[in-house]
Amino acid sequence: MIKIISDSTAYIPKEYIEENDITIIPLRVLFEDEEFEEGLPGSYDSFFEKFIRTKIFPKTSQPSVTMFMDCFNKIIDDGNEAIVFTISYTLSGTYSVANLAKAQCKNPEKITIIDSKNACQTTWGLIMETKRMIDEGLSRSQIILEVEKLQVGSTITFIPDSLEYLKRGGRIGKVGAAVGTLLQIKPILAFRQGNLGCTKKVIGINKAIAELISMIPKNIKRLFIVHIANSKFFEMIKDKLKGCYNVPTYEGEIGPVVAAHIGPAVGVAWIC
Repeated sequence: MIKIISDSTAYIPKEYIEENDITIIPLRVLFEDEEFEEGLPGSYDSFFEKFIRTKIFPKTSQPSVTMFMDCFNKIIDDGNEAIVFTISYTLSGTYSVANLAKAQCKNPEKITIIDSKNACQTTWGLIMETKRMIDEGLSRSQIILEVEKLQVGSTITFIPDSLEYLKRGGRIGKVGAAVGTLLQIKPILAFRQGNLGCTKKVIGINKAIAELISMIPKNIKRLFIVHIANSKFFEMIKDKLKGCYNVPTYEGEIGPVVAAHIGPAVGVAWIC
């Protein structure tokens, strides 16, 4: 049997994990002298309460080789094989760690590591499609080929509530952040194929949300409406998207590892 493993940055709800026997390997967060494993959606409130009222910048780290290897060996001992999804290698060393663990496990041929080339609910979407293909009886090699096709157009986009957190992370200068705040400039960030970039800068949240929605392709398979730290614009974008796409649509929460770089935000992700 093919088992699915993911790191915690896919932000998969607990119910889906339990229903589909998904194994989650957590990344770690260091914040206010406390180090902890990133949990599942629904468990982030206490972190965000502190995060939005302090100027301390969280640090993150990938899981250990041992954590991955123990998981791989258990699956192999049970007579199974695995497909493993990690956050994009451009954002984290998790993909490299997973490959090191594969090389040292009992039977590396039973393990396939996939760099999602993305993050967050886009990865969850790839996992959903993988689970569907497993249920249909496709082999590991067949599934990998199909996932590679799905990755090409799959994207996650964000509108940050503020430019403050991008400034703290060194992704925007102090002058740029000050001007952006003064003019109410909303950058639209997009992450696809391992690359994070600002696709457009729009004045005002209404125009930014309209621009974000216009970026969603017509041929999507799944749509995700996501937020970081209960963004104040979450309900607004949900209302704008209601009934627009005749595809499975999900709401999702993004956790501390990704939030550390973007701050409170609202976004949309899709699988093509």
